[in-house]
Amino acid sequence: MTNETEKQAEAELGRRDFLTAGAAGMAGMAAAGMTAGTASAATLIPDPENIWTNSNTGRRVAIINDALLQIGPPLAINLAKAGHDLVIGQPEEGLVGKLEALGSKVVVIEGVEQDGPNDESNPEHAKKFVDAAVENFGGFDSAYFRTAFHGGSDILNVTKEQLQKSFESNFVAVVEALQAVLPPLMEAGQGQVLILTSASAVRGPYDYIPYVSLRAAANSLIQCAAMTAAEKGVCVNAFGTNFLNYPDAVESYGGEDAMAHVASKLPVGRFGEPEEMAHVATPFLDGKNMFTTGQSIMLAGGYNSRMDDLKFTKW
Repeated sequence: MTNETEKQAEAELGRRDFLTAGAAGMAGMAAAGMTAGTASAATLIPDPENIWTNSNTGRRVAIINDALLQIGPPLAINLAKAGHDLVIGQPEEGLVGKLEALGSKVVVIEGVEQDGPNDESNPEHAKKFVDAAVENFGGFDSAYFRTAFHGGSDILNVTKEQLQKSFESNFVAVVEALQAVLPPLMEAGQGQVLILTSASAVRGPYDYIPYVSLRAAANSLIQCAAMTAAEKGVCVNAFGTNFLNYPDAVESYGGEDAMAHVASKLPVGRFGEPEEMAHVATPFLDGKNMFTTGQSIMLAGGYNSRMDDLKFTKW
């Protein structure tokens, strides 16, 4: 027993010596910049007091293509509070005054719209914002694009026309937006892009096939684009929402009773507010996090992850 105890003690001492030597060795390697994954990688630690910018004004610049609907207005306010100048389309009534009161210079792009010949499915839509940012500020730092065409049918009734319209507005429009904003950001060596898709891409209504399918495709597209842009210092992410208390939500859901019924089915028991979603979206655009990319952030009050239809009686 004595010999066995001595052997265990020697083994324990040997393990401690190894761990001590290993910790010291790793510390030395770290000091020399030789630890795994750091040999050639640059470390970017954002300075909250001196955030980077690609503009020639010393202030960050953000593009928001839709400042009228969904999270656009509160997102613009958040970025203005964070010291951004803004290039926006279709501002909500009174929004420009609010942004300017917060110290932002605001450039409003005319001739773009959410419904009509100059909506996001027009190839020139995104380019107008990029050109205006370069002309007025010498560049931009982040871009938020909302693309959307709702509608569709189930698999037995969906038409080629519905599929084509959804393809153009919910997929091709994302391609064109990324092709407009990524080159100048990649050339500058830093930037952030956030594309609004939909949480329906994760779990959507079966009778909305064009919308659900093309939103899911857009999320995959954005992940692929993120890999192209990452090595040039540009972060690209998808942001999807569902069940938000927009001004037209009551009408969209068919009245207050219908809306209350939908809310009762959500795990959180209520609809979300646009300001809540804007609060989540802001860190993907404000320059303080340059490590998160290629993600699809889906927010729907738990609906996209709850398995209501499964009943587990035993395991």
